[in-house]
Amino acid sequence: MRLKIIGTLLIIVFSLPGYSQSPSPITLDDCIRIGLENNQSLKINRFETDRSVSQAKSNISMVLPVVNFSVSGRSSDFAGTGWNDGYSSSLSLSQNIWDGGAWWNTLKSAKVAQEAASIQYESYEVNTVYQIKAAYYNYLSTQQLLDVYRENLTTSEYQHQLTLERFKLGAASQNDTLRTRVNIERARLQIVNGEVDLQSRSRNLNIILGREANDPLVLAEPVWQNVVVPKVEQIMDEVLASNHSLKLLDQNREIMVYNVKIARSGYMPSLGMSASYGNTGASALGDVFGESTATKSAGVSLNWNLFNGTRTSRGVEQGKINAKLAMENYDLSERNLRKELTQTLEQMDALNESVTISRLILSASEQDLLLAQEQYKIGSLSILDVLRITASYEDAKSNLIRTQHNLKVVEAGLLQLMGKR
Repeated sequence: MRLKIIGTLLIIVFSLPGYSQSPSPITLDDCIRIGLENNQSLKINRFETDRSVSQAKSNISMVLPVVNFSVSGRSSDFAGTGWNDGYSSSLSLSQNIWDGGAWWNTLKSAKVAQEAASIQYESYEVNTVYQIKAAYYNYLSTQQLLDVYRENLTTSEYQHQLTLERFKLGAASQNDTLRTRVNIERARLQIVNGEVDLQSRSRNLNIILGREANDPLVLAEPVWQNVVVPKVEQIMDEVLASNHSLKLLDQNREIMVYNVKIARSGYMPSLGMSASYGNTGASALGDVFGESTATKSAGVSLNWNLFNGTRTSRGVEQGKINAKLAMENYDLSERNLRKELTQTLEQMDALNESVTISRLILSASEQDLLLAQEQYKIGSLSILDVLRITASYEDAKSNLIRTQHNLKVVEAGLLQLMGKR
């Protein structure tokens, strides 16, 4: 009976308004999913992509006929003979048959522009995922460093207490107690700065995820997995083929080639067709569609601009210059991409090796600290040596944390270069 009452009370408490449970830890995959759904910069980019696609599709109207229909009515008085009503109607159709290839190349260019817009949006998604990963690992790194600072505070307080006891026994000097006290305050200062840094990291990640900056954030601690660094020869071709920035420059290069062809169409004649149906003599509105006063016409027109100053030649010249610029931009970006990929892999190799070395240093530093603390208890080691070894242990632990998370951020950068999430 008592258990039922307790259970009922717990249910009531949990259901009370304002009662909030601590947020559940979210994984990196959760962050990526949330960010792709809610990141506001990505939403803006999605609208920009839709606008670019719409603008590209609008060029399709060049190959479609133009149809116009109008109906008008008027009333006039000629030399006082009285007011007479008159009505007219007009239906016209015009079609561009040939314009030197301008509309054909414009359509091809528009198709490439649509593909470029899709590539651009994929690039936005990949960049957003990279930002999420970088913010995620930076937050975890700062959080773990804060744990190290708190652990260092506990160790410093223990050392200070031990030094006070030895001072009472005459086995330590007052300078020793002051040094251990300073060490405590340094640890507290590290914690204060670390908490501010962690809050900043939290806000940054929340904004990237499309959340309110000060929303509670608890990340799940990932299981560390060794990073395999590929050889540059193994992935160079894949990176050159899938890197979004390079693909966009390639699309731009193709568009510039089409623009030269469009400019050259100014030298060619254009051929058009038109047809019309009209009625201008109807005395009643219902007669505007009658056959008695209707006129019909159809025709074909040939236009050839023989001279327009230098507008056409300058347009072709500027188009060629833009095409050469697009080519040079592509070649330069390809070279920079090769360099960036090589440097990224070299950095990953160095960080991978640094992780291995940092683990060895941390293991040795931990054993050295334990031994130093025991030696200090029996008076065979000075407090200065203990503080130095403690600082070395803290540095080793902090370096391992930074190196591991820096490696994961650089790995995310490699995936970004490869056009992958």
